[in-house]
Amino acid sequence: MYKLFKFSTSLIIIGILTACGNMPLKTFTPEVSLQGFKLMNLGLLKQDYRLKLQLKNPNPVPIPINGLNYKLELNGQEFTNGSSDKSVTIPANGEEFLEIDVTSNLLSTIGQFKDLKSLLNRNFEYNLSGDINVIDGTTAIPFTYKGDISLLRN
Repeated sequence: MYKLFKFSTSLIIIGILTACGNMPLKTFTPEVSLQGFKLMNLGLLKQDYRLKLQLKNPNPVPIPINGLNYKLELNGQEFTNGSSDKSVTIPANGEEFLEIDVTSNLLSTIGQFKDLKSLLNRNFEYNLSGDINVIDGTTAIPFTYKGDISLLRN
């Protein structure tokens, strides 16, 4: 009788541990922030920029992404939007950088300033939003981040 009780208890404990082991971990949304804003080509009607995005992963497992969709606003006005199909893996509890090339027309923003010098030396408030496409993920992970950046930075 004692052996049957011991065997049954062992099976129950193994069952509980197995059930707990298969429970999903709570995941946290990765942070996406704008770390660099570099003018690559200056034209009259359009300008080409390289944006450097910092991707932070607060999760204990790496996140493999195969692109992202984004919208960038400067001082409350839409500056650019689009998507990138660059793949990168954000390490567990780590960070990775992603550079994307974008095209925009800064003339609408220039109207807020007296001259080009004040434009280039000014910090812009930005709102970066969009979603991250995770490899083998069923849904995209949304993100939004606000901050400020200078056009002459990086």
